[in-house]
Amino acid sequence: MKKALLIGCGSKWGASFTKHLSDIGYYIDLLTGSDFEYPNVNTIKVNWFELNVDQLTTLIDNTVTYDLIFFNQNAKGSVSDHWFIPGNDMPIHAWNRSMWNDCQLPYYLIKHLSLSITDDTKIGWMMTGLIIGNNPEYFKHAGYASHKATNLHIMRGFSQNHNGIFFALNPMWFPIEDYLKDSIQIHKVISELKKTDSGKSFNKDGTEWI
Repeated sequence: MKKALLIGCGSKWGASFTKHLSDIGYYIDLLTGSDFEYPNVNTIKVNWFELNVDQLTTLIDNTVTYDLIFFNQNAKGSVSDHWFIPGNDMPIHAWNRSMWNDCQLPYYLIKHLSLSITDDTKIGWMMTGLIIGNNPEYFKHAGYASHKATNLHIMRGFSQNHNGIFFALNPMWFPIEDYLKDSIQIHKVISELKKTDSGKSFNKDGTEWI
């Protein structure tokens, strides 16, 4: 049975992806803030506002060899258009917390698991087209977009210095009615990745992105 470690895949599209992996034979360790029950899923429920490095490394067993590690969490507490309005000052603790959850957590988790990551382990991050930045209105999602951009470069850094197949995925869009179809398609893209794809980013249709 294949094993997956999913981070932030306990609601919305992520929940559909978790269920799909279970349905096709994966055993899953799921790190999530949601209450989630499904066959072959070991739910590790956390408080995203309190989780720290020590807790993280205690919760996740670094002797387990995973076939897939996938980061889909979204702290939702960073800079947005609201915080640019005069008089609205972004709380520094909230900004720091969102950076930890979205960007630093994956970095330290991969370091924690480094000895159990093999050449065939696939490690991926969910992206967003907002990181391209060609639309001036994207400032409204400044924190979210900047975190995703940071993760793209973190992914590339690991791909140059670590065992595993590191990748990023641009979902393009996730209509609710297509959750299952997109879950099937994204797993197909992941399953076809080869070592030569490490460090690359892909659209959910399988075409290379940026």
